[in-house]
Amino acid sequence: MTSLRSALCFFTRLPVGRPDANASFAGAVAWYPVVGLIIGLVVGLITLALSCLVPPLVCGALGCLAWAAVTGGLHLDGVADCGDGMLVEAAKERRLEIMKDPRLGTFGAMALFFVLLVKFTTLASLTEQLQPLSMASAGHFLLVCCLAAMLGRCSNFLAMRLPSARPGGMGSTSVAGLTSRHSLCAALAALLISAVNGLTGLMALAAGLAMTGLFLAAAKKRLGGVTGDVYGCLNELVESTVLVAACCML
Repeated sequence: MTSLRSALCFFTRLPVGRPDANASFAGAVAWYPVVGLIIGLVVGLITLALSCLVPPLVCGALGCLAWAAVTGGLHLDGVADCGDGMLVEAAKERRLEIMKDPRLGTFGAMALFFVLLVKFTTLASLTEQLQPLSMASAGHFLLVCCLAAMLGRCSNFLAMRLPSARPGGMGSTSVAGLTSRHSLCAALAALLISAVNGLTGLMALAAGLAMTGLFLAAAKKRLGGVTGDVYGCLNELVESTVLVAACCML
């Protein structure tokens, strides 16, 4: 069984040492909900500290940067690749070829820009509501960050129910060894962290599920299934959707 430390090595840039010698990528995916919770907590604490030093707009930009730095921009690559491949009008095979191309196209740049823009503006809006800073407002902000990062990763367990559009790729590798028990644990974790956030959490969960359904339906139609890039893009889209939902509940 892959350890949590190994999972953090795979999916973050946190200084936790090297992964275990027998660690597997699929085993690391099983820890996705916990990894999301830790990422949200770290990013939330960094952004909270910044909110005491800089204005909300600057804090939003730096918080977005911190989010990308903690994850190493791992899932942002999926946003760019899915933008290039899924938005172009071409055959499924051609779309998959485009997504493997390391060059960034116009559609990919546009997708990346808007995802980062949404994260920046929502973090700025949320940190603005922290003033004057109190234990209650700080706690609510940390819960929102944890909720976004955790639901983003839990959504991947729904994506794993779809066929792989590129057998043998990272997307199909991540599913190997995972069982219904892992999906059930992810679902329970998503419900628990949403319930802790009250009405905001339940609205965010509903919005995240809606985004997941829409994006996976598009992936199945345009690609024939899911890939590693689809998993990464879905993670970013759900995170952004949850942050937007939290802003709407202010």
